[in-house]
Formats: sequence, C-alpha cells, structure tokens
Amino acid sequence: MSKSPVNVVCAVAIVCAHDVFSPATTIAQAPPPAGKTTSGFPASLRPYKLERAGQVFNATWQFINTNYVDPRFNGLDWSAIRTEYEPKVREVRTLPEFYQLMEEMVARLDDGHSTFLPPKQASALQDYRSGTGKASVTGLAATLRKMPDQSLLVLQVIPDSLTAAVLTAGDRITAIDGVALNQEDRTWLLYGREGAVRLTVQSTGNEPRDVQIRREKYTTAQMSPPVFATRLNGDIGYLAIYDFLSFTTVNRAHEALLHMLRGGRLNGLIVDVRANDGGIIGQMVSVLGLFINGGSAGSYVNRTGQSVDYTIPQQMTLRALEGVPMAVLTGPSTNSSGDIFAAVMQTNGRAKIVGMPTPGNVEMLQAVQMPGESVLWVAVANYRDPNGKLLEGRGVQPERIVDVPWWRFALQDDPQVQAAVDEITR
Repeated sequence: MSKSPVNVVCAVAIVCAHDVFSPATTIAQAPPPAGKTTSGFPASLRPYKLERAGQVFNATWQFINTNYVDPRFNGLDWSAIRTEYEPKVREVRTLPEFYQLMEEMVARLDDGHSTFLPPKQASALQDYRSGTGKASVTGLAATLRKMPDQSLLVLQVIPDSLTAAVLTAGDRITAIDGVALNQEDRTWLLYGREGAVRLTVQSTGNEPRDVQIRREKYTTAQMSPPVFATRLNGDIGYLAIYDFLSFTTVNRAHEALLHMLRGGRLNGLIVDVRANDGGIIGQMVSVLGLFINGGSAGSYVNRTGQSVDYTIPQQMTLRALEGVPMAVLTGPSTNSSGDIFAAVMQTNGRAKIVGMPTPGNVEMLQAVQMPGESVLWVAVANYRDPNGKLLEGRGVQPERIVDVPWWRFALQDDPQVQAAVDEITR
C-alpha cells in the first residue's frame, strides 16, 4: 500500500482506491464525538482570516493523541509533530495551503490508513457512500486501481462518457503525459480539472498506445456499481467486488448473484476481491451473509482493550448457492474489509483462498467531523479474526499460491482464475 494518501477527490472519482488515493476504509458505524480543544491557538489566522483553522488543527492533533490505535504512534514523537506544525499552520495564507498541511501532518503517521480530507473531498466521499449520487467529479470517468507494478487497472468505465470512447475495462494506464507510473506517481493529473491528458494505455494482447482523453464532469450517480458478475465455462460463477464503500454494496452483490443464477444452477462460484479497496465493515459482513448463515465475523479492539464484535446475519444466504463450492481470489491489492472478507470465508471453511497473500491492512478508521466540514480519518482499532488472531500485517495466506501478474491477463486467460476453477471442481 502507498503510505501517503493523496487527494481524495481522485479517490471518489475512482471509487476510493486507497492503494493510490485514500486510506484503508473499514469504517466505524457509530458516529464519533466531535473534536474539542482548550488550546489558545487563535480561531482566526490574520491577515488571511482562515477561520476555524486553529480549532481544526488542535482537534486533529488531540483526537489522534487520545485515540490512535498505537499509543507509540508507530515510533513517531507526536508531541514533536505538534511543535513542528503549529507555527507552519500560523503562517499559511490560504485554506488550500492549510488543508495541505493537515494532510501532510496526518500522513506522518505512515500507517497507510489515517488521512485528513478537506471539505470538498469529504463531501464527495460521503455522497458516494450514501448512494445519493449528487457529488460532481471532474476527471476520467472510470474506476481505477493501482496494481503492484504501479500501473492503473481500469475496472469500470462510465457508459457513454468521453472516457468510454477510449478506454475499456481491463485496460491498463502505464504512463501519464509521457512519464511512466513506475517512475513517478502522476495520478493526480487525471482529476480535478477539465481538459485533455495524454495516457499510455496497454490493452491485453496488444501493443501499448498513446491516447488523448478529456477529463469531464460527471456525478457519482453515474458511476457503475462496485460489482461485476458473469458465468465462466462449465457453469462457474464469477463475482468481482471492487469495494464495500457504498451502503448499497450488499444489495448490488445480491442482485448480481440473482441475475447470474437465472441462467441455471452453478457448479462453483469464484468471488474476486483482488482489487477490493475495503469500505464499510457492516456492508462486508452483510455480503458474508449471502454465503455464510450466521457466526462470528471477528472483532475490533482499541488501544484500551475495548472491543466490538461482528456477527454474520442469518437467513440471508441464497438457497441456490447452498453446497456450491467456492473460491476467493486475493492478492496484495486486497485491502481493509476486502482482506477481512477473505479471512472470514477461509476461517469458516466456506471457500478456498487462491492467488497471493493479502497485506493485512485492516485497522479500523473512525471519521471525525471537523469545523468547516473537513473530516479526519484515524486508525483507532485492530482487527482480530473469528479465532482471535490479529490480521494486521499478517494477512490471509491462500491455500493455493499462484504468483502471476493477473492484471495483465484477460479474464478467460487469467491463471489465478483457472486455478480457482480447478480448486472448486476437483
């Protein structure tokens, strides 16, 4: 995972691929308390009238100081961070500069999870999660994920968009404006403003090509659901779940499975979370309920030892899937609640895990609404699987390791998919 999240306007535009654009997002369900401060930091930064900047700075530092999952702050001297950043905040001239400083400060935790979202980005993310579709985004009209070779895999493209005329699902972006992504991360150039951008695109089985694509305005309502389902040869079902960020994910997965099952009984089912960027743990647990009828989904424990247990719902399982053998595809881009999904399926014996180990990137984030509508996301708890084992940093180990760059293959030729089919039909 990228340790320093970048602008989450991009994150929303690509369905929060935290591997590039945002933190792991296993989201706490309970609303957090508002940050409070008694510091004498000025409420207004004259002469630039950055109202509430002092309140936001103090509330951010204090919440992390009190609630961060690691009381040692990953070896970071958190008190020294306050001493370093307070004068910097006093000197900023604009709100964008201030928000950039806050993002930088939180990123110093270097956990790949915690981040600070300015108001516009925070609003767009909330809009995507709620499914209201009101937020406007400017950029490539596509869902992208960063792969281990630094290329950007196109998962979905908004139909009838300018992007759809140039890109299709399965394409990979390997360079932006002539600079290879394995040399420099230039993803920020894809979002935030209108105009053209030059991309080097690799389609499966073809030579790389340079294309001009225009960034365009669209709303989150136009984005495709974070699921894809199809039937493979031999009546093997394939369901890809790209994230659990939306409160509609379980409904979308349920609909996709029902649509696939209308074609007749399946001889097996593959659930692909190799590009899953995590999301709302309640949605992930509900999706588990489509395959497992009740039981533990593990727990989260904060730094004071308080825990929250999660239980898979009962009577949600699809009858047509009862007894159908399953495999879950995982890899280094399986994050957060995607990681947990695989762990619970494995622990319950419901599926064989195929592919590569997951990163164990599963700390729970809590959202703190700040004055001025910015939002702080902070890692506040560690996940333990149904057997009580910590998953952070350990990840899920597949029963069958298949070490290939799967993102370079078409679905029908993917060696990991073929291995999964072999596991569930043997």
